[in-house]
Amino acid sequence: MNIKLISTKAVVIELSPFQEDVEKENSFSFDFNPVLDEDDKNRFGIVFLGEQISSDDNYRCKVIYIAQFETSTPLDFNYLTDPFLLINAPAIGYPYFRAFYSTILLNAGYNPIVLPTINFVKLHESKKNDISNKNNE
Repeated sequence: MNIKLISTKAVVIELSPFQEDVEKENSFSFDFNPVLDEDDKNRFGIVFLGEQISSDDNYRCKVIYIAQFETSTPLDFNYLTDPFLLINAPAIGYPYFRAFYSTILLNAGYNPIVLPTINFVKLHESKKNDISNKNNE
């Protein structure tokens, strides 16, 4: 199966300051999930979610970002746990999400966060199990 990145888009951007007297700790959470295009079986997306709370700069930032791909093979729900969709596609789309997340903070006047690189091979099994469990519910 061949895949091609056809677009990237931020679909949710929430950036809000919070009061200094609110007790918050620095934290960052990240997740991703594959989604199939209901209208075109040769397209799918990887949805990235990043959320950060910065007690240093007193803000909360949440971004949902989609990398859309086209494939040479029509897909169905059985492909959602395929290594190609859980390793290769996220590895292609993640650098765009990573750059966007850092740039939006910088352009908003906050210290940019440099998101770490991610080994999607290591995440593959746990993500595959998560998706299988959701589909079995």
